[in-house]
Amino acid sequence: MPSSPGLSFGTTRNAEGETVEYDLKEAIGKLMEFLIKDFDVLQEYTPVLIVSVDEAHPLTTTETDVIDGLWSRFSEFRRGLRFIHSYPCFFLFLSTTGKVSQFIPSPENDRSSRVQTQLLGLMSPFCELGFGQLAQKAIEGLTPLDEVASLLFLASIGRPL
Repeated sequence: MPSSPGLSFGTTRNAEGETVEYDLKEAIGKLMEFLIKDFDVLQEYTPVLIVSVDEAHPLTTTETDVIDGLWSRFSEFRRGLRFIHSYPCFFLFLSTTGKVSQFIPSPENDRSSRVQTQLLGLMSPFCELGFGQLAQKAIEGLTPLDEVASLLFLASIGRPL
């Protein structure tokens, strides 16, 4: 058993359905060593891992746990991210809800109210990004059909990341 259970350690299930223990810091360390030659956690790097969670607002739904009381999947996600804050990773939580307050737990739902007491800060959200914001222009009668059906054109349609 790990020396500090419950900190960066957890369990998951493998493809056969067996419970497997893991150490988040060890796993992210191995990933960084794979992505960055001669990786050193004490050095500064630009982000080499960008994780995007689309439609993240359902993660904020609170549930009641017999042991911990109120919790949400987002609070568990935050807890895990605290252990890898010194690694060159960047996480984006995208949502069409437009309510940043959903991602800031109320003090009664979160024993750690460091955001409300301004010990920790949040990045300001990017708002009003519509679909097709960066789409290439197709002009009727001038843009050929094979250009509109090209991968380059289709990749320009959608929500910018």
